[in-house]
Amino acid sequence: MIKILSIAIKDSKELLRDKRSLFMILGFPLFFMLIFGFAFGGMGQENEIHNIALVNYDEGAIFPLNNEKINFGNNLTQVLNDVKYEDSEKHIFNIIKTNEDEANDLIKQRDVDALLIIPENFSQAMVNLINFNINSNGIMPINSNSVSSSNVTAELIIRGDSSFTDFGVSQAILVGIIGNYQDEIVNNIKKSVSGNSNNQTQYITTEIESVPGTESFTMFDFLAPGMMVFAILLLATTVAAGLTREVETGTLTRLKLSRMRSFDLLFGGLIPWSLIAAAQILILLLVAIMVGFHWQGGLNSILLAMFVGLIGGVASVALGMIIAAFAKNDRQATNMGTLITVPVSFLSGAFFQLPQVVIGNFMGNPFQIYDILPWTHTLYALRTVLIFGGNWNDISYQVGWMLILTSILFAISVFLFAKIRLRAEN
Repeated sequence: MIKILSIAIKDSKELLRDKRSLFMILGFPLFFMLIFGFAFGGMGQENEIHNIALVNYDEGAIFPLNNEKINFGNNLTQVLNDVKYEDSEKHIFNIIKTNEDEANDLIKQRDVDALLIIPENFSQAMVNLINFNINSNGIMPINSNSVSSSNVTAELIIRGDSSFTDFGVSQAILVGIIGNYQDEIVNNIKKSVSGNSNNQTQYITTEIESVPGTESFTMFDFLAPGMMVFAILLLATTVAAGLTREVETGTLTRLKLSRMRSFDLLFGGLIPWSLIAAAQILILLLVAIMVGFHWQGGLNSILLAMFVGLIGGVASVALGMIIAAFAKNDRQATNMGTLITVPVSFLSGAFFQLPQVVIGNFMGNPFQIYDILPWTHTLYALRTVLIFGGNWNDISYQVGWMLILTSILFAISVFLFAKIRLRAEN
C-alpha cells in the first residue's frame, strides 16, 4: 500500500509540473465544449428515414361491410411501414414496435424521432367513421353493434421531444399521413355506395405530446455529456505519453530495481489520473451550464456523474497503459493515442447517434455491438443523470457493465505493460 501511495504522489507531482499535459487534459475539451455550446446547429438530411416507435393497443372491431373483425391499428402500422418519399423507393419511416416505457427511453436518448400510440378503440372509431358515411348516403349501418357506440372516437398520440428538430418533422409527416389514411377510407366507402357525404365527422384525431423533462431539451444538452466522454478518453493519450516518457528517461528502470511490482506501479498511477477524470466532469459541467446546458437532478446528479467519470477515467488509463506498452517513444504514444481515442469517441456515440446494431438481450436490455466499450455506458449514464435527473437505479445497469468492462481492460493493460515493459530486461 505504501508503494502504491508513493507512486500516486510521484505521478501527481509530475502531472502538476507538466503544464502542457494539464492544458491538453483540461483546456482542450473545455475549448470544444465552448465551441459546441456557442456555435452548434442541427443539420438535416434530404429524404431522411425517420425512426418511429409505435405502440398499438388497438383491440379490433367488426367491419360493417362484411361483418368480419379487422384491426385498423395493424393496418395503419403497415401503411406507415410502406409509405415512401415521392418519386423515390426510399421509405419515410422505420417503425419500431415496442411498449411505452421503452419508447420513452428511446425518445430521451434520441434513438427514435417520435412515438405513435394507437388507442385500443381505434378500430371502433374507424367503424364509426365508415358507418357515418354509409348513413350519410342513405344506407343503414350493416353492423348493429356499432350503432350503440357511434359516439366513440379515438385519439392517436404522437409523443416526442419538442426541442428535437426531427420530432417536429416526423410529427408533421405523421399527422398528414393519418389524415390521408382517414380520407382514403372515406373515399373508398364513397366508391362502394351511392351518393356523396359533405358532412364528414373527424372520428380519428391526433394529439402532440412532449415527454416530461424534454420541453427545454436542446441539441447541445444531448452533446454536452459526449464532450465529457471525449475529455475522459483523451486521458488515454496523456497517460500513454507519460508512461512512455518514464521508459525513455530511465525512471521505469530505477523503479524496477526497487523490486516494485507492476501492480503497485500501475495502480499507483491510476489514482491521480482517475481523480482528474472526476474533476473534468465537474469543470466541464460548470462550463456547459454557463453556455446554456439544461442540467437537472441537483447535487445528487453531480456526485453520480463524478462517480461515473471516475470509472470512465480508470478505463481510459487502462487504454493508455496498453498504448504505452507498444509505443517506442512519447511522440509515437501521442500519435497512437489520438488514432485510437478519436474513433472510439465516435463509436461510443459521443458526437452523434449511431445506428442500432443489436446483437442480443441481457437482463431485458438490448445489447449492441458498441456496448463492448465501457465509454458507451459512461455516456449513457452521464446523459441519464445530467439531462434527465436520473438516480442510481436508472444507471445501475450501465455502471455494472462499466465496472465489468473496465476491470477486464485494466487486467489486460497490467498484463501487457508488465510483460513488455517491466520484464523486458529480466
